[in-house]
Amino acid sequence: MDDEDARDVSNGKEQQKGGPTIDQNGEQEDIAGWLMKRNKLTRQWRRQWFYLKGCDLQYGDSAEKLRKTIPLTGARIEEADVGKPYAFSVKPRDSDRQYLFHADSEQEQRRWVEAICLARMSGTDGDQSQACVIQ
Repeated sequence: MDDEDARDVSNGKEQQKGGPTIDQNGEQEDIAGWLMKRNKLTRQWRRQWFYLKGCDLQYGDSAEKLRKTIPLTGARIEEADVGKPYAFSVKPRDSDRQYLFHADSEQEQRRWVEAICLARMSGTDGDQSQACVIQ
C-alpha cells in the first residue's frame, strides 16, 4: 500500500489521510488523533488527544479523558508562526482565547485544518464568508 492509499483508523472510523471524509449523507465524519497544544498559562506544548465531532473540537489526555471542548462555529483558523512546523491556531467566535496547535506533519496539519474548516462552516447557517485559507 503506498502513501496515497494509506488510511488512518481513529475512534473506530476509517479515514483517508490528507483530508476529512464525508459520509453517504454528505456530512463530515468525526475524526480523532494526537496534536500538540500550547498551554495558555505555561506556554508549554503538550500532546493531547483531539476528537472533532460536529461543530466541537473536544480534547484531553486520551480518548477516554476528553475533558474540554472548543466550539468551532464561526471560529477563525489560521497558520501560526510559533517557532514550530505545521502550526495553526483556532480562535472561537465568541472568545478572546486563541488555541495554538502543531501537527507532526504537513499532511496531518492539512487534515485537521480542512476538517476544522468544514466543521466551522457547517455551523454558520450557510454563512461561509470567512473561508479558511492555509497554504
